[in-house]
Amino acid sequence: MPAVQCRTCGRDVAVHEIETRTRTSTRGFETRYRCPYCGEEMRDVKTRIV
Repeated sequence: MPAVQCRTCGRDVAVHEIETRTRTSTRGFETRYRCPYCGEEMRDVKTRIV
């Protein structure tokens, strides 16, 4: 199963565990990703999936 390592707490987070929040704006949709363990925002999730 694909996972992303959180750079703050160092834990491997499975893709289905990542917390997401999508908002609409005048430019379209904006999705933010957060680690479910430490709550830190995770950037570049799509490029870091291993």
